[in-house]
Amino acid sequence: MEILETPAARAVLGITVLAILTTIAYYVVTNYRDRIDQDIPGPEEHLDNFQEIHSQGDISDKEFRTIETVLEEQLEHQQSQPDDQPPTEDKSDG
Repeated sequence: MEILETPAARAVLGITVLAILTTIAYYVVTNYRDRIDQDIPGPEEHLDNFQEIHSQGDISDKEFRTIETVLEEQLEHQQSQPDDQPPTEDKSDG
């Protein structure tokens, strides 16, 4: 195949292969990222877990109330955001 020996044909073939590999990589990364996002527990699941820990006596009433307050604030913040925006983390000290 003499046509593949020309620099233009090699360039076109290289760009085509690169485009195909980029498309495959994008597909794999987006599917993997979606699965990871589904595995992250939200404030409701965390609260359930801490309620169980509290009922077993592993944390005190004061510790549970502190955790409950923080998780309820996160839940309120999460519910106030539109569905198309990911939740933002609060970076303030306090």
